[in-house]
Amino acid sequence: MVRAVFLIVLCLLSIRSIADDLPDLGNAANAVLSPQQEYELGASVMKELKSALAISNDVITTEYIHALGYRLLATQSQSQPNYQFFIVKDKTINAFALPGGFVAVNTGLILATEAESELAGVLAHEIGHVQQKHIARMYAHAGRLRLSTIAGMIASIIIATQSPQAAQGALAATLAGSQQALINFTRDHEKEADYVGIQTLAKAGFDPMGMPTFFHRMYQDTRYHGNHVPEYLMTHPLTEARMVAAQSRAKQFPYKQITDSLQYHLIHARVTLYQFPSPREASNHFAKVLARGNYRNRLGIIYGYALALIEEGKPSAAKPYLDELLAAIPDQPLFHLAYAQMEMGLGERDMALEHLATTLKNHPKNYTLTLTYADWLLRCGKTTDAISFLQKQVAIKSNRHEFWHLLSQAQARAKQPLKSHLAQAQYLKLTGDYLGALTQLRLAKKITPLSVQDAKQIEAELKIVEKLQPTKS
Repeated sequence: MVRAVFLIVLCLLSIRSIADDLPDLGNAANAVLSPQQEYELGASVMKELKSALAISNDVITTEYIHALGYRLLATQSQSQPNYQFFIVKDKTINAFALPGGFVAVNTGLILATEAESELAGVLAHEIGHVQQKHIARMYAHAGRLRLSTIAGMIASIIIATQSPQAAQGALAATLAGSQQALINFTRDHEKEADYVGIQTLAKAGFDPMGMPTFFHRMYQDTRYHGNHVPEYLMTHPLTEARMVAAQSRAKQFPYKQITDSLQYHLIHARVTLYQFPSPREASNHFAKVLARGNYRNRLGIIYGYALALIEEGKPSAAKPYLDELLAAIPDQPLFHLAYAQMEMGLGERDMALEHLATTLKNHPKNYTLTLTYADWLLRCGKTTDAISFLQKQVAIKSNRHEFWHLLSQAQARAKQPLKSHLAQAQYLKLTGDYLGALTQLRLAKKITPLSVQDAKQIEAELKIVEKLQPTKS
């Protein structure tokens, strides 16, 4: 199903012929889709993808990708949409972008990278697709497409929910006769995204060769694996000319050695851990890697091994490795979080909460620590403390939907139905589920007794959410 959806999405990215030079984005693309329409289109597709794909809910990994993406975006002078970076739990090597700033990376692609600049290169490339408004430009060209072609794409998406093989077959049949044109359009888009991405890489302080190096390794892999072509090359056509152009572009920037961040190695280890069917298989893998000594970063491997042991139900065995990590870098929040997880695994709940609270005082802006602490308060039955803590968080970070979701759960547990419905409405609104948010607000409206102030608040929220619903066109 994942591959079918990717093919459909990338075909939509590919149906617009473009010139060799970068376009004037103030012309046709903007005339077809406004920034709000782009967001609505991307959000609509995202809603479907969330039900079709296994979107990762690992906050630590998602926050890293988010931070990496925004480090790249910080180099841009033009105004940017509010990008959302997310991870798909899939071993295939792929990534894709949607209009409105939605960018996805497969876990398989993260593991295929050998340096942080390579991973940043993929993100920079996908950001290039969004910035160059490739889907908007496809719409500008849509008048030249047969209606049956567009209808076939939609039908293929529906078929994908039932049969991946049938979906691919339907899509192939739909596009028969114009396949070469699609390939040409895609190649132009890829060159464009390379051009923008490499420049972004260099400005953000990464090695601009990260992008062409990753491409080259994928290209070489196709030679050794015969017919097995990585999905990234299937959805991002790579020709020798494109690869040479990317290398030439990257070499225009002065060479400087870039060291990977520790965070990159820790995230690489986390993703590796969750790729295994069981924690035992993961711990065996990390133990073998440590024994052989063939790793790029020892701390990353130890971190992965300790987490695997905790997941396996062996927190005591993880302790010496966590001690080694904290001895090496005493102020690393992820090491303290893992240590608190070990304490929780030993049944020392109060000690784990205290450890996490202390770490949070030293890193008050760390979102992962904050969310974990709130979640643990709730799990440990400290409902009143959880509500108090979460109310402070939503007052500071009102756009973080996870806080609203936890607050709704805590308030429901405390038998505060009105507040619970209102908090859940905020959560659903922030995740783009406007119908769900309206349902929660209407349920809140039915609660009795209802004060005049509460009634006014609900009515105001109803009007806001109703206006947020996508326009029909």
